[in-house]
Amino acid sequence: MPKLWILGCVVFCLFCGAVRAESPQLMKVFSREAPIQLEFELNDKDWRWLGKKQEIKVAVYDPKNPPFALLLEPDIFEGIAADYTLLIAHSLGVRVKVLRYPDRDAAIDGLNQGQVDMLIDYANDITDETDFKASVPFTPDAIALVSREEVLTQNLKKPQNIRIALLNDSLSDEWVAKYYPQAKAVRYASPATALSSVAFGNNDYFIGSFAMVSYLIERNYDNLLSVAKILSTEETGPHFLFRTDETVLPHIVNTVLAAIPTAQRKAISHHWSSGSDLWQFQSRLALTEREQRWLDQNREVHVVINPLYAPFTMLDANGQFYGISADVLRLIHLRTGIHFKAVEADSVAEMFQKVSQNEGDLIAAMSYSDERDKQLIFTRPYIQPPFVLIVKNSTTAPKGLSDVKSLAITPGNSLWEWIKKEYPHIKLVKAENASLAMQWVKEKKVDGAVHNLIGANYMIDYYFRHELKIATRIGDNLSHISFAVQRDEPELYSILNKALADISPRDISMIAYKWQGTPPVKLNTWTVYRREFYWLAGIFVALVLISLSWNYYLRKKMSTRKKAQLKLKEQVEFRETLFNSMLVPVYVVDRDGNILSRNQAWEDFFKLDKKHLDTLALTSSLHPLAIVYSTLKEMLNDTYGSPLLRHRYTIKNGDEMSVIIHQAVPYMGINGEIVGFICSWQDITEHEALLLELSSARERAEQASRAKSTFLATMSHEIRTPISAIIGLLELTVTNKTFTKNDMEAVQVAYESAKSLMDLIGEILDMAKIESGELELAPKWTDFDELVQPIVRVFEGLARQKNLTLSSHIDVRHPDEIFIDPMRLHQVLSNLISNAIKFTEQGSIEIGMKCLRKKDQHMILELVVSDTGVGIAKEDQGQIFTPYKQSDAGKMQVGTGLGLAICMQLVKMMGGVITLSSEQGKGTHITVHLPVEHRQFQPVSVESVIAIADRMQPLSILAVDDHPANRLLLKSQLTRLGHFVMEAENGEQALQLWRKHDFDLVITDCNMPVMDGMTLTQLLRQEGNRPVTIFGLTANAQAEERARYLAAGMDDCLFKPLQLAQLETLLNTVFRHVVQNKPVQKQLASLVDLGALRHLVNDNTELLHQLLLTTHNENMKDIQQARLLIEKQDNAGLAHCFHRMAGAAQILGASGVERHCRELENYAENTADFELLCQRSSQVLELVMQLNNAIEDFIAHGKAD
Repeated sequence: MPKLWILGCVVFCLFCGAVRAESPQLMKVFSREAPIQLEFELNDKDWRWLGKKQEIKVAVYDPKNPPFALLLEPDIFEGIAADYTLLIAHSLGVRVKVLRYPDRDAAIDGLNQGQVDMLIDYANDITDETDFKASVPFTPDAIALVSREEVLTQNLKKPQNIRIALLNDSLSDEWVAKYYPQAKAVRYASPATALSSVAFGNNDYFIGSFAMVSYLIERNYDNLLSVAKILSTEETGPHFLFRTDETVLPHIVNTVLAAIPTAQRKAISHHWSSGSDLWQFQSRLALTEREQRWLDQNREVHVVINPLYAPFTMLDANGQFYGISADVLRLIHLRTGIHFKAVEADSVAEMFQKVSQNEGDLIAAMSYSDERDKQLIFTRPYIQPPFVLIVKNSTTAPKGLSDVKSLAITPGNSLWEWIKKEYPHIKLVKAENASLAMQWVKEKKVDGAVHNLIGANYMIDYYFRHELKIATRIGDNLSHISFAVQRDEPELYSILNKALADISPRDISMIAYKWQGTPPVKLNTWTVYRREFYWLAGIFVALVLISLSWNYYLRKKMSTRKKAQLKLKEQVEFRETLFNSMLVPVYVVDRDGNILSRNQAWEDFFKLDKKHLDTLALTSSLHPLAIVYSTLKEMLNDTYGSPLLRHRYTIKNGDEMSVIIHQAVPYMGINGEIVGFICSWQDITEHEALLLELSSARERAEQASRAKSTFLATMSHEIRTPISAIIGLLELTVTNKTFTKNDMEAVQVAYESAKSLMDLIGEILDMAKIESGELELAPKWTDFDELVQPIVRVFEGLARQKNLTLSSHIDVRHPDEIFIDPMRLHQVLSNLISNAIKFTEQGSIEIGMKCLRKKDQHMILELVVSDTGVGIAKEDQGQIFTPYKQSDAGKMQVGTGLGLAICMQLVKMMGGVITLSSEQGKGTHITVHLPVEHRQFQPVSVESVIAIADRMQPLSILAVDDHPANRLLLKSQLTRLGHFVMEAENGEQALQLWRKHDFDLVITDCNMPVMDGMTLTQLLRQEGNRPVTIFGLTANAQAEERARYLAAGMDDCLFKPLQLAQLETLLNTVFRHVVQNKPVQKQLASLVDLGALRHLVNDNTELLHQLLLTTHNENMKDIQQARLLIEKQDNAGLAHCFHRMAGAAQILGASGVERHCRELENYAENTADFELLCQRSSQVLELVMQLNNAIEDFIAHGKAD
């Protein structure tokens, strides 16, 4: 017995548990949307998964959530979610099974237990993203704030003690506390109950899904509730939930959702709700910065309304603003956030007065007219009803304006002047507003009144039913109902216009339809005569339709015939033009060889008598094309041959023999037989001549290629050496813990190495030198001290890495300058030092350089590099200078064996010899002897000093380059040199800037889009209204390219890249030209710092002139004294004299003159060569005289002014 009792309890518990755990209900899915074909891509793995799956189970839950989920019938699931579910299933080719759960928790349990594959979820922030995977929202949604219509005009803030209705599965209490800390949240199970609580005053607001509230308000609370604000437009909305272990299905669903076009999404949304067009809020209004700033500062706008202007502007019993204009302003509020506060006015005049006196910012509804537009500015109309005539509802009432004697109309109405002109017999009576005008008609004070159709219908239906009626429409113009804004509020005007443009016509139509009244009552006599009227109207309409149809048929037939004729004429003209415009000869020949037609190119080809050719057929042996006809005859007999026949012929055109490629295409007759040929040919005489030239050109190209290979092999070795120096020096700098002056020196050496590397790369890319197959020397006067030390500094880091001593010894009795190619000498020295360091493991490397005197100006430069390395065996010394040959020790090192070979080549080019002395195990001694010219230091000439002074004055330069990086580099270089730079991206922009500004120099890239540098140069030279220097820039370093640009008018053509020193040297040629054309005052300004002088004398011109005159007089005395001392050969006195002149120049800020005086002062104190001192003294005294002359001209020019 106890066992039976226990068994019964267990069965009972299981039964109860089964009852509680209700099984989900199987639902049928219904959708009104037609299936569409979507374009998306899934991989093979996804498709195989779908093929195996075949059926997807989807969970939905109660309560229903319209319009996403509706259960209009017990077992049918429909709504937006159903539409998207079926669309996904159709696109994937699978079945869908929908299971309905009693609530959300049960549906989530079913998902976790694997009863369903995915869950349709409508919650906003309930689900933890870490527990489930969520798809993208299948339709956009937002969080909306809903309130009663009567409170829409109030500024929605966060007041205390408000009640907010929410759904159970909606926003969390934390969210409400964050945004409405003093509000009380009231939760409801269904959205209908929650909205009803707001509609009937139980709660103040409802916050929830925008699409849901739009759907419910349209159907149940259209005149009670409205969306007051969009709280959030983030990417929210209903979506599908998946288990976290599900990987394939989420990806597939998201892929299909992404493929659904926006038009289809909108169609689904509009099918369920005409008001939930969330896409209109997806992008903000395109406001300017000024409009946005105004909007941020003016969140409340006062709108003037006439409460009697129904149904546009009205006030309810509580004094709240509503009507058509209020609904439009509500849509504007949703787009801009502006709160509109109503200000009452009883007449049109009072409305204008309140706006003009700043009691209101705009008028809510006003019909446009030219007279009113003079006072306020009108926005675009948001509704345009026609004007109508309102009369008494009687049989004797006027039927049109012709029957009216007195007419009530508001002041400023656009029909005022028109009525006075067209109906001069009518007495116009001003009414303060349209409602008062209708009241006067009712009281028989006037015969009629003017109003718009919407307002008239509404007023008659609600206030003058059976008393007034609409007689007829007045005029053809419409009543443009708009907002009227003050003219000093352009930002508000523009914002309103943009917001109105953003509101769809459908929304405006819905608002207008909402406020439309019932149609006016018709006369009872209509029922008596309606049958006869229908017969007459039907017969009349039938006759009109028949007449219009016949007229349309005749016009269409004539139009079709004319179009066919024009088309035929156009085709004939087109074929004729096409035939004659072909550049190759084309002709048509029949079966018998007679030429039927030929184009102009055919005529131009032959130099024979045209009349003689006209009488000849191709069958005649005298015709130049007779050889072609035999081939055409074969084509006539070859039924299955090629439709296109091509042959090579040699024919005579009258003057010379020509080689042609002839082709013929047969054309068929009605019976399908060949009746003729369309033939053409191409003259390839020049082509074959070019083939002969191509053969010789190919040989030349191969020769240039071999020269190029030799050149590149040589230069590759030279590039590797400075790169190694750069890496070694920079590594020492980076790894050093303290950043000292030595590190700065290392970085400086790295810069010099990089600069040397850039020079070598430039040589490699010089196409002219590569094609010539030889290197060219560029000797110049070079400071003797700059030959060795820069190279030694480069290799000091590498020597320290191997603990080697690197030292240099330069003979102090060397000349000041020698005439040599410094770059090639640096290459030789770099190779020798690099090899010495490479093959020396301990000890030292010594570099020595001195000059061995010969006769006249010629000397022998001796360069010696010694090391204590491994040395070179005697058997290897004979071939060590051969390319790609290395000693046994060299084979153990990384390299190509080009180093000493390059040195030998360069030394021979410079006319010198290189000798090697080495003993294996003890070291190597290499000596280089080079013949050079020498000279003593050359002082700077007067022109050079003036050029130096000129460099202080900035130039106005126009830089033109289409590449942003090149343009930035050029501007940075010119700015570093102290010049003013304007930029242009192409020649067209540069030409416009040149016409507006005065430039001293134009630097332009040669190859640019829109307008290249050559065209720009030609246009600048053609205009020629002012002189300008033009430099071109190109990466094509070919001599013929440079010649072409110079011929176009450029002053010089430069090759990229430009270095700073190179650019500064080039600009010196421009400085002299600019300074010579400047006024006299600018010449003094180029020698002294006039700005500093004016500041020194507090801008006192008289004191400035006195200072300059005193300096001028003292300089004259010093010049005379210096000449006397030169005659006496007094070095000390001459040094003192130049010291005085340097001091005077320093006071004026003449830095160039001061520097040369200081140099000559030091030279006079230390030199014994008085002859050279006299020569240099004369040059410096000439500079001082230049300064004195500039002072005289400046003072004379100032007095003349």
